[in-house]
Amino acid sequence: MDELEKQVDLKIAVEASPASNNSNRSHNPGLRALLSIKNFSTILLQDYANLLLIEKELDELHKKGLLIIEEQAETEGAGKFKLMAAAVTDAIAGIKNLLNTAKENIEKKETTGIAELWQQLSLDVKQLKLGVKNLISTGYKVLPETQFIQWDSAFVHVEEPLVQSLVDHVDSCRVLLQMIEKYSPDELNKITKLIVDQIPPDFTYEEAVVYQQDYYKALVNFKKEFKEEKNLWDKFLDILADGTHQTPSERVMLERWIEGEKGDLE
Repeated sequence: MDELEKQVDLKIAVEASPASNNSNRSHNPGLRALLSIKNFSTILLQDYANLLLIEKELDELHKKGLLIIEEQAETEGAGKFKLMAAAVTDAIAGIKNLLNTAKENIEKKETTGIAELWQQLSLDVKQLKLGVKNLISTGYKVLPETQFIQWDSAFVHVEEPLVQSLVDHVDSCRVLLQMIEKYSPDELNKITKLIVDQIPPDFTYEEAVVYQQDYYKALVNFKKEFKEEKNLWDKFLDILADGTHQTPSERVMLERWIEGEKGDLE
């Protein structure tokens, strides 16, 4: 069992399925990280617990998808579906392994190869999304057209939000870990003070998603304070951009998104 998995109490996640939570449509890992800064460890474990729960839900869904294929498609269709499902499972396993490795390295203060690790995580997430597209496409290829409606309702419309929810939680884990990696304890204390000054202590991430317009007003004020500490703000933008080096226009777009001018960042 992975190191993070050993720490996770799945009771946190079992109370409700993440896939049924409509807030995932507005998931904002940067916003979540800022609100979580005083309680990094707990939020990180919650995100990872949700990731594990979604993994189990996907496994069960793939079993149901295979039954549909076996009942309605030609014999070779089941083999093709199994192959695509295995690719999705492998991608998720790779993502979990990278997150665990990142956490262990950050705790040990080992920075060698950390940039390459984040790059690989990004590639693995892309591979997961591609694998899911191939899995869904396989159903359309091997099933008769008369079964497309069933495939849509029973598999596709469940698979897509589950995978998006999983990707959201992966991104939350990444942002939280990168903030721990990139900021010194002193810098984290400064950020915590800025957060406390701008946002009520009992303000939750869920409320921030529901009341985004009001939250963004607070975040704009936070940004003004944050930018006084230029290094803190630049690091934060780099984390939200997944560690990539942005062009000036890309950075302007990202800052506008943070101010609520662009909506969700694709």
